[in-house]
Amino acid sequence: MSNPVWEFAVTQYAREAVASACLRAQDDAGSDVNLLLYAAWLAEQQCELSLTHLAVLEAKLAPWRNQVIQPLRELRRNWKGLADAQHLREQLKWLELRAEQRAIDYIWDCHRAAVVEPAATPMLRSNLARVLALTCPDPALQESLCT
Repeated sequence: MSNPVWEFAVTQYAREAVASACLRAQDDAGSDVNLLLYAAWLAEQQCELSLTHLAVLEAKLAPWRNQVIQPLRELRRNWKGLADAQHLREQLKWLELRAEQRAIDYIWDCHRAAVVEPAATPMLRSNLARVLALTCPDPALQESLCT
């Protein structure tokens, strides 16, 4: 299943600067790349990511992220450099991408069920900061990642 958030995520993540920033937020701050991309998508729609909506999203995504996405990612990364495991590592990468897509399906389902209000001001920095605040207690790192 495809949806506007998935299409946006694929397009944006293909940009080297976006992918690099997302991976830095994931690896250095424990942030969820899918939530960051959703926050950016909302900002492009001129909508605010409310704390209430973010809490609903986090409750929905956390089990999937913790039990499916993160173990696949960890296994894939642990097998890096193992020549005999390269083919299996590619299969893990494919599974991880499918799991990420399912997470964005969850986000889309929550989005359609939510009341998302248009914002009067640009929301990108604010939306990203709310997502980063979930896992990153360091304000300087949050600011750096938002930039």
